[in-house]
Amino acid sequence: MKERLRFDIPALAFSLLLALAFRLPGLTVFLTADEARSWFGRAIIFLDALLRADWANTLPGSETGFIENVSLSPAPGVTTMWSGALGILLEYLRQGAPGSPADFLRTMPFDPLDPAMLFSLRLSGVLAAVAVVGLTYWWGRALWGRWGALLVAGFVALDPFYLALSRVLGHDALVSGFMWLSLLAFLRGTVSSPGRTRKKRGGIPPTSPRPPQMSDKGFLRSQAEGDRRRRLFLLASGAAGGLAFLSKYPALFMGAFIGLAMLVEYLRRGDNLSMALKLWLADMALWTAAAVVTVFVVWPAMWVNPVTPIAIILNDALRAASGSHDKGSYFLGQIVTDPGPLFYPLVTLLRTTPVIFLGVLIWLWQAIRQRRATSIAVTLLAYVLLYGLLVTVGGKKQDRYILPAFPALMALAGLGWLYLGRLPFLARRGPWILPAAALVIQIMMISSYAPYYFSYYNPFAGGQRVTDTMLVGWGEGLNEAAAWLNIQPEAASLNVTSWYSTTFEPYFRGQAIYKIEDEKISRSAKPGLAADYVVFYVNQIQRQLPSPGALQYFRAEPPVHTVRLNGIDYAWVYASEGVQRVIPNEARLVGQAELLGYNLTSESGQPLDTVYPESVAVLSLFWEWQGKVPEEPIGLSLIDQQGQTRAWGNPIEQMQAPLPFEQWQPGMVVRDEFALVVFPDTPPGDYRLSVWISRPATGETVGVFPLDEIISVVPRP
Repeated sequence: MKERLRFDIPALAFSLLLALAFRLPGLTVFLTADEARSWFGRAIIFLDALLRADWANTLPGSETGFIENVSLSPAPGVTTMWSGALGILLEYLRQGAPGSPADFLRTMPFDPLDPAMLFSLRLSGVLAAVAVVGLTYWWGRALWGRWGALLVAGFVALDPFYLALSRVLGHDALVSGFMWLSLLAFLRGTVSSPGRTRKKRGGIPPTSPRPPQMSDKGFLRSQAEGDRRRRLFLLASGAAGGLAFLSKYPALFMGAFIGLAMLVEYLRRGDNLSMALKLWLADMALWTAAAVVTVFVVWPAMWVNPVTPIAIILNDALRAASGSHDKGSYFLGQIVTDPGPLFYPLVTLLRTTPVIFLGVLIWLWQAIRQRRATSIAVTLLAYVLLYGLLVTVGGKKQDRYILPAFPALMALAGLGWLYLGRLPFLARRGPWILPAAALVIQIMMISSYAPYYFSYYNPFAGGQRVTDTMLVGWGEGLNEAAAWLNIQPEAASLNVTSWYSTTFEPYFRGQAIYKIEDEKISRSAKPGLAADYVVFYVNQIQRQLPSPGALQYFRAEPPVHTVRLNGIDYAWVYASEGVQRVIPNEARLVGQAELLGYNLTSESGQPLDTVYPESVAVLSLFWEWQGKVPEEPIGLSLIDQQGQTRAWGNPIEQMQAPLPFEQWQPGMVVRDEFALVVFPDTPPGDYRLSVWISRPATGETVGVFPLDEIISVVPRP
């Protein structure tokens, strides 16, 4: 016993320290897109509900209370909200417990979030991932031996995709960790346990033979101990399955998979069908009870009305399974709604390290070569394939959805390296040398990516060329764009529009323009035109948002700054127009153009707020091309309430764009300049700007844009 502990304690400590060493540093460096308005906001609502004992409001999607602009979803995320709530309380204590926790919630900087708080907010998730690594070693000893368990735990600690997601406030790392622990506990308690006992008239004959040196009494005691240990691990597996469901609804897969794997295992042991079914029903009832009790205890909304939360979750699961990504997806160089069945195999290849990939291949090679595999390995492989099939069937696909399959892949990779290390010509030097070398190589490969582990892509699968293959970017790199803008002259007075504004704004000293009225940069070029600089992000470019033409306009000139992380261009900073007046309402002629905004300046270029009789001002009109032909120009005037013209726009330059007309794509931003001549008899007052498209060949008007824009005429100074 002491000999084993002399190995176990240092090995466990090494696993935990390895997981911590790669997760704690740099937790405040950048913010991801879903953290601020999604999970941080939900955590505030959740904790506020807990403090007020308002259990019903711990259901995601319910009222937001005192917080606005929170992105709510019926997806459970309960463990994520607990993680965020614990982080908020930790931050409350770190700041010296100012006032009551309830008052602290109402004064926290939420939008934008203060990056200094990120360490506290993310720490609970980090510690949960560290616990997963520790339990992988502790429970894995009976499955793969001590060296094997240490190798698998090391792989789980160092997988760059799991590492990246476990360092942010979100639900993907949590659901992956809990699903893995559920599977691991099941394997530990059922597949690796000694044979079961079953009662018959006249005695309790065992399903496995008694060792010759063991008495009947000792053997039955051993069987009873095995059954007790099996039930404890089934309870742990069910509890972890319940926590997984509370994290994300695809974890419902665990109940079905555990049930199938358990039945197959009992049949494999030689039990007849009737006995296997009885044993299966009893153990699945135990597993399910543990899962249900966990869900009920951990989710306060269940204490009030257990039916409504479950119904909402299941309804949203069905909706998500048949839906697609709101902003579209990108795969193999194409914008698509559903990337198809090749998506997750390619994601797995790109997100996996060469060490893991080669380890899995080695295991497959030896299994095929020897035509046999352990029950544990077959269960792991079935878990990976069936879960991959589940997420492939759904229409909405993102790379992170496959993460729950990764720990099982790492276990298979560990088995591959263990097998290779035991080959005679290598075992003579020590069977642990090759697996240890694989772990060291894994450490060396991912160390250079810190703290931007999201930017890791398998170099054997194209690595830096990933932007031609799949969507890239969680918001990392926008902090670097903000840092560059912060050192520009008069940075504090700059207006900047950025994709993922909640990720960019906390790190920027100036004014970040998220949207104008309801016009976001994901839908319109208006916010970008109003800014001094516009920051484009990699997955925005991949999806051609807000439109191909708008991107053409801004990107016609080289960027003033490019953010590159580990060989991948993530963000580009472009100088913009700083348009004075953005038209907030839709001013569109279908199939022709939409008005975006305008500048009003003197003839010398000085900005104007008003004009006066007999004056000439320059009005630069920005519009979006949607099909208008050059032969049909835009006209412009000021009219009074009776519809009488009071100022006329004489064209100076029309249809000015950075590219020739033949190359324009829909959404191209175009500028027309007019000399706005105010008539001498125009009385002071407010006049409506009128803009139309004319057809000179026939003298007709193609259409008048619906506008509510007012320009004031004041007495001549």
